[in-house]
Amino acid sequence: MKKIIYTFVILFISQLNFANELDSILLKARDFGKKKNYTEAIKAYESYIKNAGDENLKEVFVEVANCYFLDGKKDVAVKYIKKAITKYGFTEDEFIYSTTLNQDLSEYALSKVYDDYFALRKQYLATLK
Repeated sequence: MKKIIYTFVILFISQLNFANELDSILLKARDFGKKKNYTEAIKAYESYIKNAGDENLKEVFVEVANCYFLDGKKDVAVKYIKKAITKYGFTEDEFIYSTTLNQDLSEYALSKVYDDYFALRKQYLATLK
């Protein structure tokens, strides 16, 4: 019985450590973004996405899109917005009201995905069934 409890304690501690490491990566990515070091921010965000597993990463995808957009890579930014729509249900309202999405990117991306928005949204809704 003590071995089982000990095993659970070790697993719990390792999960906490992993979560703290992920939080650290995300904080680093956001810090790079604030400092306009978009290349390093994108690398850190990609690392976070790769290791985050099944978390809802909608806001993270939007933050990556912001970095690409501010780095002049508009088409890549739109690809990340499309992923936010198809994987995490980013909505039309969020284009307007999101406090995370860069306003200029919002206008640009919405103009680029507008014709495909409902098809992209349908892909997301199909994952919910």
